Amino acid sequence: MKRVWKKDDAVSPVIATILMVAITVVLAAVLYVMVIGFGGTGGSTPAGSWTSCAPTNQTAGQLTFGAFTADTQPLDIKIFVKVDGAAAGTMTIPSNTGASPQDISWVGGPVGASATYFDYNPAGGQINSGDYITLTGLQPNTLYSFEVFHVPSDATVTMTGDGPSFNTP
Repeated sequence: MKRVWKKDDAVSPVIATILMVAITVVLAAVLYVMVIGFGGTGGSTPAGSWTSCAPTNQTAGQLTFGAFTADTQPLDIKIFVKVDGAAAGTMTIPSNTGASPQDISWVGGPVGASATYFDYNPAGGQINSGDYITLTGLQPNTLYSFEVFHVPSDATVTMTGDGPSFNTP
């Protein structure tokens, strides 16, 4: 009589195939997440600079943008304003329509205050060095502070240069 040898230490071909497919799917998912990132399509937060951030008289001031590390559209940023350290609203620059100047929406801003955006190159569609915001209707002897927020990446923009605050005389 012949003896039949049976090995118990192997994995069946069906289970091996299922394991290989599962590992391939997990690997593909990990690579996909690495390529697109966890943040979706928001992109990275640019860095920027102020060329100047100063009062122009007792009730007005001007914020002049310097360079940004990435093409940043005006609608991609919000500017949080503080007056004497207390929150004083949010400025939103309208999307570039090819026209300059443009009134800025200043929600929650000081009563009587307004802001206007002047685009150095309105056809360009981005914030460029030399673009500036004029602020009018400000209170004398008051500290105004500004924080730039990048909406697509949901993060604060690191701004260097002159600023981000001034005292009206």
